[in-house]
Amino acid sequence: MDHTLELPFLMLSRISAVGDGFMAAESAKLGGEPHELLEAMAQCAAYHVRHATKFSRQAFLMKVARYPFPPSPVTGIVSMTASLTGSASDARAYAVSAEVGGETITASLLIGTTPFDDRFEAARLSPHYQEIFSCLTSA
Repeated sequence: MDHTLELPFLMLSRISAVGDGFMAAESAKLGGEPHELLEAMAQCAAYHVRHATKFSRQAFLMKVARYPFPPSPVTGIVSMTASLTGSASDARAYAVSAEVGGETITASLLIGTTPFDDRFEAARLSPHYQEIFSCLTSA
C-alpha cells in the first residue's frame, strides 16, 4: 500500500522575520476549522526550532500547554509570532501569539526534538525542511 501524501501539509504561507529567539510568520489561508490555527502556530514554532538547530533534528509538537480556542471560526491569513520562552536539550517552549479579529490569542506550546534516524531520515528530511524554509522566507 502506498502511503505517499499528494500535497504537503503546510499551514504557513510566509516567514517574515526570524531571529535567535523568535519567528514571525503568516498562516496559509485558514478555512474556519478549529484545529487549523493551532496547527499553523505549532508549525511556526517547529520551523523556528529546525532553523535554530540548523535542520539537524526532527521537530514535533510534544505538548499544548495552553490554547484558548478563538470565539468564532478563524478564516483567511493570520499573522503570528513564536517567541522562545525556554529550552532544554530535547525540547523548546514557545509562546505563539496570533492576531485574530482584533484580539491576540496566545498558545503555550512545547516542541520536542529528536535526532534523525531510521524513521526520520536526515538525507531526505533535512534538505526537505531547508527547502520549505527557504521558500517561506522568500515569499
